Amino acid sequence: MRRRLRRAILALAAVAPAGALAAADPQANYMLHCMGCHVADGSGSPGRVPSVRQSLPVLSASAAGRRFLVQVPGAAQSPLSDLELAQVLSWMIRNLSDWRVSSDFRDFSAEEVARYRKTPLVDVRGTRAQLLAAPAGRN
Repeated sequence: MRRRLRRAILALAAVAPAGALAAADPQANYMLHCMGCHVADGSGSPGRVPSVRQSLPVLSASAAGRRFLVQVPGAAQSPLSDLELAQVLSWMIRNLSDWRVSSDFRDFSAEEVARYRKTPLVDVRGTRAQLLAAPAGRN
């Protein structure tokens, strides 16, 4: 499956102008910049890369969780623009979550990403565990 996705991306990239495919499509950006670690369906790699399938809706429900999603090194240090990262994160939440996305979910904005991205995240695992353990609405 992974090989087929990679071939599909390469085929699309061959016919699209440089950067046009990814800039226009959050799913393509996910495949190019996130899928290598989180795999096609967001399930990650047990013991190495966490699944995002159940954590995305929880984390996106609070300001602290949204900040965390932007500050994760793979996101914050990616070559994606603030707008592209906002689109990828919003796409991931809507398309890779095991749970239905809340009706009050608001997409990430380029401004939000720019604000959070400037501060590096030091303790990724600890921060993630703390945010996921907190009762809803308390972080």
